[in-house]
Amino acid sequence: MSQSQKQGRTVGRGEVWILKHKRPDGSYLHKEAQRIGEKIIEIEQLDESIRILSENDSLAQALGKEHPGRVRGIGHGPTLSQLFRPSSQPSVDRAQVEEAQRMLCELQTKVTTEKLKRKAMEDELAAEKTKRQAMEDGLAAEKTKRQAIESVLSYLVQQQGGELPPDIPARMNSLDEHGGN
Repeated sequence: MSQSQKQGRTVGRGEVWILKHKRPDGSYLHKEAQRIGEKIIEIEQLDESIRILSENDSLAQALGKEHPGRVRGIGHGPTLSQLFRPSSQPSVDRAQVEEAQRMLCELQTKVTTEKLKRKAMEDELAAEKTKRQAMEDGLAAEKTKRQAIESVLSYLVQQQGGELPPDIPARMNSLDEHGGN
């Protein structure tokens, strides 16, 4: 089973080289392997596209130009010309690759746009929630004021011997009709 199959994604030569030059505990086999492994990681952090198999991928940059007849980080099998030089019948047409890359860029742009739209909607929702909470707080404060006024009126009614001046009940009814609950 290849590293790509194990990882469930495309694994570049640099990553394979690092895996093959580390012990199970994660330490490098020797100092030179550590130096090269760290250089590969540094190169890939600067540009993730450099992980893609090519004559100038992260492993090639860390180790230098390939020697004729062998390709490092691939194992026994393909030669330099088989792997990197266009053959008379390419397995993947360059136009297809360019189209796939264009489509990938479009999809990435759409994803970014959708993320921005979602963020804007979340921000708008948060603002509306804050606004609603402020309104509810204002309503609660008004209700508290009304209860205080009703308490004072009740006290005044008791002080007047249960009789209110004739214009007071009319005004209270007017308050009730205009949303004074």
